[in-house]
Amino acid sequence: MFFSYKSIVKKIECSEKLILNDTDILSYGNKRICYYHAKNSSKIIKISRDPKHWKEGHRQSLTEWHVSDKVKSEKGACPISLCHHWINTNKGPGLLVDRISDDKGESRTLRNLLFKRELTVKKAIDLVEETIQIFSTFGVPASDFNIDNFILDGAYDEYRIIMVDGFSPKKTNFKTFLLLNSSVLANLYAKRKWRLIKDKFTYCAQKVYAGDYNFAAAMPLSDNSNCDGLKANQ
Repeated sequence: MFFSYKSIVKKIECSEKLILNDTDILSYGNKRICYYHAKNSSKIIKISRDPKHWKEGHRQSLTEWHVSDKVKSEKGACPISLCHHWINTNKGPGLLVDRISDDKGESRTLRNLLFKRELTVKKAIDLVEETIQIFSTFGVPASDFNIDNFILDGAYDEYRIIMVDGFSPKKTNFKTFLLLNSSVLANLYAKRKWRLIKDKFTYCAQKVYAGDYNFAAAMPLSDNSNCDGLKANQ
């Protein structure tokens, strides 16, 4: 496969244990929980919701980590939250990831910007499609175009967004191996995923922009995420 559990476990065991508190929780996902890094405000830690079966909970973390390493070796900036290294915590193995924020230090998703009417639905869609176009130059197999998976980066007048979750497949199988190692397949995969979700994304964005409180905040789901799912992001 494209990673080695043995090498990951070794890195985790060799790292100093970081103590995480429930007050540091940033968001919950179906498989993962995001914590603020108490000692480094520019980073967050993604943790499996089930520490005893962390490999299952961290499947997408593993593929995100691989994609992150891949784009780091390319020229230019890719609009994803970069993953750095695996660490040991009192909540189980964690993945250290960049925390994305605006010029005021706040992490605001497209949902938040739409609800506050600081962004139009058309602009939100344009930003996502521009991001997908950039992905095509890096071969990023983005899989989950959830409205909460995009966060404003930097100044508002620049309107640059970063995908913080779902920029890789959720499974660790042979299909994923092919997607992670073929830019052509990755690009076809990401564009197909967007075509399938675009109508739902647009509907959700319109509801949020209209001020519908049923869509104003992300709600937790028991299984597959959709435009209303609370994602393990920033």
